[in-house]
Amino acid sequence: MEVMVCTALIAVAMGNILVMNVRAARLLQASREVAATSQVLQQRVEIVRDRPWIEVSSSARMALVMQMAADSEAELGNAHFTERLKVTVPTAAGDGLRETSRFFTVSRVEGNVTVDSADDFSAEPTLLLEGTAVWRDSSGVHQRVLRSVVCRYGLTRGGIVGTVLGRPGSRTAQP
Repeated sequence: MEVMVCTALIAVAMGNILVMNVRAARLLQASREVAATSQVLQQRVEIVRDRPWIEVSSSARMALVMQMAADSEAELGNAHFTERLKVTVPTAAGDGLRETSRFFTVSRVEGNVTVDSADDFSAEPTLLLEGTAVWRDSSGVHQRVLRSVVCRYGLTRGGIVGTVLGRPGSRTAQP
């Protein structure tokens, strides 16, 4: 009888250890996907910053830039990855830049690029970029967003542009 009770206790303990290992593996996979997605967004912003202004400010040319996969996208595996880049013309506000209703979006879904709304802002001096990455795993759908400023004449000092991006109220509408 004692041997059977000990065997049952050992079996319960081993079962709990296996359950903890499965949960830890899922958490590790989720952490890898979040890190890879963040890196994809950062790489996309750097790709855009390396391009000539005419490619950054035109939806048709941005679609060509978006056809190129970011290096970290391969780490996402079979996560049904979607990437969307929204390019907005900003307006100056007392506390920095704010989005306007003038924008275009380019989406990349599993390697296929589409222009969701087209425009050309090549005459504008500054643009706001908002990269959104969405992926799906066993626990559901997840999203990461990265916002950045791109200027026709290169990077600007933070004091000129301000730091309003990301603050509540800095958007005109929620996606």
